Amino acid sequence: REEVTENPNAFMRQEARYDRREDANRDGDTTRRELGSFDQFLDGHREIGEQLRKDPSLIKNDQFVKNHPALQTYLQQHPEVREEIRENPNTFMQQEARHDRRENSMGDRDTTRRELGSFDQFLDGHREIAEQLRKDPSLVKNDQFVKNHPALQTYLQQHPEVREEVKENPNAFMQQEARYDRRENTMVRDTTTHGQFASFGEFLGGHSNISQQLAKDPSLVKNQEYLANHPELQEYLNAHPDVRQQLMANPQNFVKSSQQFSNTSNSSRAATTTPQTDPTKPKP
Repeated sequence: REEVTENPNAFMRQEARYDRREDANRDGDTTRRELGSFDQFLDGHREIGEQLRKDPSLIKNDQFVKNHPALQTYLQQHPEVREEIRENPNTFMQQEARHDRRENSMGDRDTTRRELGSFDQFLDGHREIAEQLRKDPSLVKNDQFVKNHPALQTYLQQHPEVREEVKENPNAFMQQEARYDRRENTMVRDTTTHGQFASFGEFLGGHSNISQQLAKDPSLVKNQEYLANHPELQEYLNAHPDVRQQLMANPQNFVKSSQQFSNTSNSSRAATTTPQTDPTKPKP
């Protein structure tokens, strides 16, 4: 208290240097790429992020990981992150938190999600312009480039708040837009996967034998003889290539996640089914 009160500016500069050295001295195996990758994953999976930040040791809990297929798939696809975070969950999550704060602090506070969303939507509809601006954000300040792309010129005229932000700092704005785009894509993928689970779960709910057999051995979906003997399954997969692709990539996780929707589907049918009355039985 005495030191910081005596000279706040000097003390905080020393603290900033200390913080940078701490980062420099952290485990050299943990890279910004790994932290950025996991931070991006957590941004798209808020519930998982909240639980891991409260209790980082959950990452070493096999049951927790199995109960969150998206996390299980991510760790399988990113073995370098899995190795780092399981070696020391608390340290890794602390580094991820610092990385997240710095990413957020780098963004201009005046830039709103509405502005980023608007420009991201424009770029989604103008791929050629998007590719050029992502390679060289300064082109947005090039009057000739803007004139040569009337759609961009019209957009900037109609959205002066975006024009002001992107021209003030093209690189920073495009970095924020890229992060926004990645998060939006992650959310879309999650929604799509949720729909695929629900679709296959509904199918399983109507085919109890197949559901029971796949619960015991999910790899049967890759068995051509099994598919030939169950034409209704083969027909369903042919009609739903997106489900087939996900199912074949990871049968165990996909079947397990779909079974939850199968149970829901069965419960709903049971609740809405009207009991049959025996006509031979006298009414009370």
